[in-house]
Amino acid sequence: MSLGAVVIGLGRIGLTSDLPSSSEGFIFTHARAFAIHPAFRLLGGMDPDRTRCQEMTETYGCPACTSVPELLTACQPEVVAIAAATAAHASLVRQVLEHSRPRAILCEKPLSHDIGEAWEIVAACQAAGCELFVNYIRRADPAVQEVRRRIDAGEISTPLKGVVWYSKGLLHNGSHFFDLMQYWLGDLVSAQVVAPGRDWQGDPEPDLLLSFARGRIHFLAAREEDYSHYTAELVSPSGRLRYDLGGWKLVWQPAVPSPTNSGYTVLDRVEHEIPSHLARIQWLVADQLKLALSGEQHCLCSGQEALGALEHLTSIKNSL
Repeated sequence: MSLGAVVIGLGRIGLTSDLPSSSEGFIFTHARAFAIHPAFRLLGGMDPDRTRCQEMTETYGCPACTSVPELLTACQPEVVAIAAATAAHASLVRQVLEHSRPRAILCEKPLSHDIGEAWEIVAACQAAGCELFVNYIRRADPAVQEVRRRIDAGEISTPLKGVVWYSKGLLHNGSHFFDLMQYWLGDLVSAQVVAPGRDWQGDPEPDLLLSFARGRIHFLAAREEDYSHYTAELVSPSGRLRYDLGGWKLVWQPAVPSPTNSGYTVLDRVEHEIPSHLARIQWLVADQLKLALSGEQHCLCSGQEALGALEHLTSIKNSL
């Protein structure tokens, strides 16, 4: 039996990134994922912008409202995706839990810009018996899971050392890659500010040296106004991994005997690509959500994990 789902916030992640609806192969939004995944039924959406509500209704044939109470009066969902601005997350979670009893809330990252609010969100969901997940989408990509499997199996040996380039703020976009590094390399052990960097719309962009259980990673801030640059290069005793173009391209080069110099070890000249699935990433997130709600193993970031990551990043921010 499929689960009824609603989307709160009909902007880029909620609705518009993969419009028009005829664009084949791309599943970037919660609306499209819930509309086409067989485990879910898209019941409706909410946004204070009436134009976006109209787009939702015209595209998916379901009601779209301008307030949470109105939406939840019309629909009693089992799953709620919150894709509104970060500052509104706490208020929206409170309204959802006041007017409905969903089995799960899938919230965009970060949970909040305020650690106290983030604690309140997690506690409110726990008290209501509602599972909380935070949408660090890269975890749902089978390519990212394959890298985790190889690290766990020792095929990509540890310790690793690497560089991550991020932009648009440590909490906003940097948190994506902080979560990715924790997913691959284990818990954060220590954090060192290399340079305080600048401020991006209230969100700092420091250069950092972060030590995780299985490696040390330099986080370096790029300039978003020049171009978007989200990439990671991890050097292992057994080879090199490049997570390039924001994750659209993953390449592994194992260490091999040099074909020209006896006694030397070099990186394989052949790049072994690990196929990325970012083009349909929100469908994959929905698929992981289905597993989670079925009691099966999944890779989604829990509210508690996201809270722990936010505590680390807030501590770094406060130290600047």
